[in-house]
Amino acid sequence: MRYFKEAWKGLVFILVLILFNAIFWLTATPIFAQPIESTVAQMMGALILIGFTLVFFLATKNTVVNYLFKGLENVYITHRVLAMIAFLMIIVHSQSTNLIFAYFRPDYPFDAAAVAPLARNLFFGLIVLALLAKYLKYEHWRTIHRFMIIPYLIASYHAFFLSSYELISVSFLGIWMMGMIAIGTASSFYMIVLYRRTAFTYQGVVQSVTYLNDSVTEIELKMSETYPYKSGQFAFVKINREPFKGIPHPFSISGKEEDSVFFTIKALGDFTQDLKDHLKEGDTMHLTKAYGHMTFEDYPSPQVWIAGGIGITPFLSHLRTQTVNQNIDLYYSVRHREDAVHLDYFKKLDKELKNFHLHYSESDKDGFLSLNKIDLSHQPTVFLCGPVPMAKALKKELRNNQEYRQLVFEAFSFTGTLVEDSIAWLKRLKRRITKKNP
Repeated sequence: MRYFKEAWKGLVFILVLILFNAIFWLTATPIFAQPIESTVAQMMGALILIGFTLVFFLATKNTVVNYLFKGLENVYITHRVLAMIAFLMIIVHSQSTNLIFAYFRPDYPFDAAAVAPLARNLFFGLIVLALLAKYLKYEHWRTIHRFMIIPYLIASYHAFFLSSYELISVSFLGIWMMGMIAIGTASSFYMIVLYRRTAFTYQGVVQSVTYLNDSVTEIELKMSETYPYKSGQFAFVKINREPFKGIPHPFSISGKEEDSVFFTIKALGDFTQDLKDHLKEGDTMHLTKAYGHMTFEDYPSPQVWIAGGIGITPFLSHLRTQTVNQNIDLYYSVRHREDAVHLDYFKKLDKELKNFHLHYSESDKDGFLSLNKIDLSHQPTVFLCGPVPMAKALKKELRNNQEYRQLVFEAFSFTGTLVEDSIAWLKRLKRRITKKNP
């Protein structure tokens, strides 16, 4: 499975943290004698906190995270899976509290036992709202996620001041637990308070706004300094004026020219519609560093590119920015002719370059693009970017085809719901069981 091949370093990192947690808890000396079941139940409570610490840490999108998981797509998959596991562990932990030998500390202002249901219910409520992410506006979803720090801190208070171990102490267990909570709190603080102020280190002025069709806008952004990126990558952008409100959104970079970079954006939601309607020449845009591993120069030739609709942007970036050294077959599919952007440019390259071949189709006339219309006989590296239904259908077909060398894609959702992830996982599990037991 592609995820495990790419994210193995991150998964090993998580397993090492779980191992350290077990060692520190099982070798620590409690305040008073107690059975092993009490220690294990408290250790599980600590794992819940560590799980959410990792959820917050992954959300920072820092360099270490990107290295360990090899790309933000894998980071966000792990982020959601950890949230699901922590959610299930809360349920199990709440059913095992009778096993814990608690140590009540009456001198503190809040009863550490009494705040546990509050933390649990807040976690449940916020996670249920996260399940509805598909039906929420992106900025509302982001706001809900910011509140997750509240039950996290309440749960930390519950753990530290009810445990039968001295967690606020200069001991291996104490330093471990205080360190984990500090990292989780600092990560959440960074995302809530500092991210918008510190992550957007590049700035550009809108040089031109071009309307390629009724829904697609191309923006030329003149940068104040050299913007380092590889073709195929994306960046988070923000605009600090109404109606954009400085809310970050990710977009693929569709090209570079001297000191300018381009974004080719389709109006698919409120923010992208606002860009189409309200962005003007002279507006200032702020960019993060570039992200993404769909970088064509880093993969072998020959290559097959499969693009659906506005999914053409990372491919457009490479053709505009780099000398084409690979042997490339571009399969570009749109619903209607009006949806195609820069089609004349691709046709021009098809005529001029011996190693670039365009295969263009319109689904309303030619039917949907499927694998039997794509030549993989030359063992290419396959790159895929397009609408979710198209990407899912082609990935399913590609799983049963061994002709291609490697599949490279970045099709993750920042607001992908836990429900969708769970259903997808159960469907895959059912398919595997069915294959084994026909």
